[in-house]
Amino acid sequence: MASSRQLLAIDRPGVRVQTLVLLRWSAIGGQLLALLIVGLGMGFPIPWLPALGVIGASVSLNLALSALYRWGDRIDGKGALVHLGFDLVQLGVLLYLTGGLSNPFALLLLVPVTISATLLSARATALLVAMALGLLVGLWHWHLPLPWVGGEPLVIPDLYRLGKGVAIGLGMIFLTFYAWQVSAEGRRRQAALVATQAALDRETRMGALGSLAAAAAHELGGPLGTITLIARDLEDTLGDDPELGPDIHLLQQEARRCRDILTGISERAEAEDPFPELAVPVLLREVVDLFEPTRVPVEMRVEWGMGGGPIIRRSPEILHGLSNIVGNALRHAEGRVWLDAGETSAELWVAVTDDGAGFPADLLPKLGEPFLGPSVSGSGSTGLGIFIATTLLERTGGRLSFMNLPEGGARVELRWWRADIESVPGEPLSDGAPERQGMA
Repeated sequence: MASSRQLLAIDRPGVRVQTLVLLRWSAIGGQLLALLIVGLGMGFPIPWLPALGVIGASVSLNLALSALYRWGDRIDGKGALVHLGFDLVQLGVLLYLTGGLSNPFALLLLVPVTISATLLSARATALLVAMALGLLVGLWHWHLPLPWVGGEPLVIPDLYRLGKGVAIGLGMIFLTFYAWQVSAEGRRRQAALVATQAALDRETRMGALGSLAAAAAHELGGPLGTITLIARDLEDTLGDDPELGPDIHLLQQEARRCRDILTGISERAEAEDPFPELAVPVLLREVVDLFEPTRVPVEMRVEWGMGGGPIIRRSPEILHGLSNIVGNALRHAEGRVWLDAGETSAELWVAVTDDGAGFPADLLPKLGEPFLGPSVSGSGSTGLGIFIATTLLERTGGRLSFMNLPEGGARVELRWWRADIESVPGEPLSDGAPERQGMA
């Protein structure tokens, strides 16, 4: 499985040219509509020639992109940064021609940097924000008069324009940071889901490989038996021949060796997935056996006797999810880990408890989410393992809860509705979860 750093290093697939072209056509349409309403509809004086020239530059760029790229092509992050930078400068020049920060449409400077925060890297977004802040400062100092009724310039105090520029700049920084956080969370979740799917696919492939090996061993048994019989007859007839005897003996030995190999393959394959359904204690023992021997012992405490317990479907999701939780408990335990299981009239439950330091208080609300970055808890953990376990077990209908015990240690409880997980409904042995005695 890829590490969390490797998952975070997954290259973004770039930005579709279609997306940039459509966004720019929307901006062009809005700019033209605003000029027509203000200039023709309201009769304000507009510097038509330079304003239309600035908009024409965007039109030319869009036409060039449509001609040079196919509709589904993508451009990398640097190319997208150049295009968004062009849109930012184009809007800045248009604002310069129409009043600078006095123009109500100066708020549109937020758009390119917000788009960058959702599509590009943090470094590219920071560069675009710096460019936008520079444009704000420039538009506060230098701009043509704001078009107004009768051609008379509207005088707006410098302090008001400064306040407006500061407000736009702060809004730009806040929106960019917020959009980056949201998109980064989406990317982390996507990377973690890739890791989850990879783990599940591996379990599925291993199961399929075991079945294939068992089938191959079974199919090859017939031809190998025929070869063995022929080799035995040849050995009885020509075993004492000085020339052919050694070769016949070797043939007999190799036939027996092939039979032993196929028998071993068949036994291992059947041992990997002997039953599609298991009693809960048997499945839990299979999970515990994956970690033996361990630094600290794992004590199983179930409320069913030998050979008892509800029968549930044996699935890679349950095995891999529970093994992740038990493995996490073993890493943080000081002296012991408990694996408890029981049932109520409506639910089956499994709990994993350790006697370690417990979950950090600020980490509890985030458990089950992919952190995928520098360790949040200071223990080197990125939360990916618990996220994978949570995702896999929730696929089976499980509900997980994480808590710290008053006497110390951490506890993870997993509950299923019996109808979701039980293959053969059994009689409940108790009306509630059993009392846990001697829990550390």
